[in-house]
Amino acid sequence: MFNKSRTFLLVVAFTSGMSIMAIEISASRLLAPYFGSSLFVWTNVIGVVMVALALGYYLGGKLADRRPQLDLLLRLILAAGTIFLLVPWLVQPLAWLINLQTIASISASAVIFFGSLLVTLLLFAFPLVLLGMVSPFIIKLCSLHSQKIGNVAGSVFAWSTVGSVIGTFLPTLLLISIWGTKATITIFAIILIVLASLGMASKKRYLLGWLILLIIPVVGVIRLPIKATAGLVFEDESVYQYLQVVDEDNKRYLAFNEGGGFQSIYDRNNILTDLYYDYFTVLPYLAPTSEKKVLILGLAGGIISKQLDYFFAEDIMIDGVEIDRKVIAAADQYFALRNDSLTVHNQDGRIFLQHTDNKYDLIIVDAYQKQIYIPWTMTTQEFWQEAKAKLTNDGVVAINVNAATANSQLLQAITNSMASVFPYTYLAKVGDQDSWNYMVVASENELAWESLPSAVLSPELADIAYELSSNMERIEYDQTEMILTDDKAPIEFMIDAMIVKYYLDGQ
Repeated sequence: MFNKSRTFLLVVAFTSGMSIMAIEISASRLLAPYFGSSLFVWTNVIGVVMVALALGYYLGGKLADRRPQLDLLLRLILAAGTIFLLVPWLVQPLAWLINLQTIASISASAVIFFGSLLVTLLLFAFPLVLLGMVSPFIIKLCSLHSQKIGNVAGSVFAWSTVGSVIGTFLPTLLLISIWGTKATITIFAIILIVLASLGMASKKRYLLGWLILLIIPVVGVIRLPIKATAGLVFEDESVYQYLQVVDEDNKRYLAFNEGGGFQSIYDRNNILTDLYYDYFTVLPYLAPTSEKKVLILGLAGGIISKQLDYFFAEDIMIDGVEIDRKVIAAADQYFALRNDSLTVHNQDGRIFLQHTDNKYDLIIVDAYQKQIYIPWTMTTQEFWQEAKAKLTNDGVVAINVNAATANSQLLQAITNSMASVFPYTYLAKVGDQDSWNYMVVASENELAWESLPSAVLSPELADIAYELSSNMERIEYDQTEMILTDDKAPIEFMIDAMIVKYYLDGQ
């Protein structure tokens, strides 16, 4: 049996701090398949954790003064670990139930905020209150035999904070990417149970702790299903997101996180998708050179690169950049990613842009994180300046923007930021009437949109070229409007506000 000493209590403080931080990080990932991982979800997770810990600190101090007993402290830890052990099994049915209730009673926008808040409260609040009680309890127990209360408190908080540092890096760099979020939470739940069991007096509990410890290697082998989805072909978690490959209506889709939309579509029988991807295929005709060099930031499943290779073949060279190596692996296996025109780069898009020595006739920005969120680093004035520096003299840059309306603050901020760098910036809505897709195209030179339909050589692209050229509108730079910068680019806030407004307006 471990010596119930100050050293053991500091180990408890370390383990508690480590587990709290690891579970906080894992919580947002656990909710992502059902609610996404927007700023709303992160706010709910952090808010619930902080309130639960504050309540735990208060109650822990009260209880420690009344009953300063080590066994009671260990029972609190054991209870917290046991509840966390159940969380991976409860999240899916609870999330589905709350999703249905929030959709029925309020609106779809409530799913993002209120749904994630309620699930976080129900799954994590109580066990985090229990763990919040640990630090004041340890300080009380250590100070029973010491007059140096300041020294005791400092040591407890120091070891707890060191544990929090380990709990920050361990899930992010190792556990989630290897075993997944549910297994990560299970591992830390078991660590808490083992710690409490080893500290208790009973020999049986001591043995129980070691038996539970043996479960940990099994967690990496027997993984719980992440999310039940009809037509599911493949699912995985990366350090960036939860991803699924789904077959539906003879088509294959790549979806991230909650699956409210999809990042790529693969139809073996049709190269065109009738979606916004198709409109990028006519943009190389705007470049006067016969051999085109294209950069795609946000490769995903590779639908755009596949289309460009199909229509331009040996006349095009493509650099495709994708930050998530697991997305690349899934695209290789399930979306026939590779072709003779494409070179794949596993890197952050903006970092690649900053370091490449290549000049491009066309730069396509189709990078998305958290389902519908454009990485803010690819929307700022500085980013467009970097893109401009990597274009040929007649080069063109294009981005797909998801926006509810043409008047949305998000779309206006992005177009104005581009127009502050490129004297010729254009905007067109693409897709059907209900589409949220807007294409923004910019260049140093005026683009001959009226000549685009006649320049297109493939009959399959004729209607697309005509529609795009007919809908393009010139965007003038407005000094009075917002410009997104590396210092201030509230993209997530604008997207969340746009979504909430869209549903509150009943659209």
